[in-house]
Amino acid sequence: MLTGATDMAFLRSKGVPSYGIGPLVDAEDIEKGFGPHSDQERLLEKELYRYVRFVWETVKLLSVE
Repeated sequence: MLTGATDMAFLRSKGVPSYGIGPLVDAEDIEKGFGPHSDQERLLEKELYRYVRFVWETVKLLSVE
């Protein structure tokens, strides 16, 4: 789960459950101040692929009739 400000507050106010998820970043980068929205924002390439797979599998699971 991600922390911080988000546009999801508007969805939640209408009763839509919303969760902030995203690919993992390198812990060393966070310690250096290279977190979300920093001048050096980046993530691990392998985590991007893992995140896309997670979202795809979640959508498939939730869309089953």
